[in-house]
Amino acid sequence: MTADAITLQLDQLAFAWPDRVVLSRCSTALKAGITWLRGPNGVGKSTLLRLLAGVLRPLQGTARLLRPGQPALDLHADSPLAWRHAVFWCGPGAVAYDHLNPLDFWSFLHGLYPDWQPLAVVRHAEAFGLGPHLDRPLASLSTGTQRKVWLVAALSAGTPVRLLDEPLNALDDEAAAYLQDQLAQAQEERSALWLVASHEAPLPADSAPAREWRLAP
Repeated sequence: MTADAITLQLDQLAFAWPDRVVLSRCSTALKAGITWLRGPNGVGKSTLLRLLAGVLRPLQGTARLLRPGQPALDLHADSPLAWRHAVFWCGPGAVAYDHLNPLDFWSFLHGLYPDWQPLAVVRHAEAFGLGPHLDRPLASLSTGTQRKVWLVAALSAGTPVRLLDEPLNALDDEAAAYLQDQLAQAQEERSALWLVASHEAPLPADSAPAREWRLAP
C-alpha cells in the first residue's frame, strides 16, 4: 500500500455536551501513517476519537473511509459493524470486559476483527512482558499492565484505521520505547492510518516525524 492508499475524510463533524460545544464543523483528510492529534486539555481530542470509533454520534457531519479497490465506507450511512471492522480504538481508560484475562480478551477481539493477527499478539505480548499476567483477570492488573494488553490488541488488530488516545500514559520507559518503535515502523510502512492523541511525541526523536493536526479551542 502506498502512503495515499488510505484516506479518512472528516466532513463538518460537530459535537456538543448539554453544557458546551466540543467540536464545531471539524473537517480534514487524514492519510496513512501517523498523525499526531494535538491541542490543550478540553479541546475535544478524546471526543473526536470516540466519534471516529463510533462510540459517540455527532450532531452533524460524518466521516468516510476511502480505500483503493473497495467501496467508500461511511460512518453513519453504512453498517456500524462494517465500520467497527475497519476502525480500532484504544481509549485512555480501563479495558472493557475486565472480567476476562488477556488471552480471553484477545480471543474475543479476534472474533470481531476479520484481519486480526494472532502471531503479532504473541510477539507484542512478549515484548511488553505480559507473560506472568496472561491468566489473571484484567480487573486485577495495574493500569499500566491493562494499557499494555489493549495496546497489544491495537498493534495486532489488522484494521486500516487505528485510533490511540494517550497510549503512552501509565507505561514504563521500556514499554513506551517499544510502542514508539512500533509506531515508527508503522510510519515507514504506511499500511494503516494511525491517529494518535498524546501529550508526548508518539514517535522516537530519531524517526521521521509524524504529521501534526492541532485542534484549536
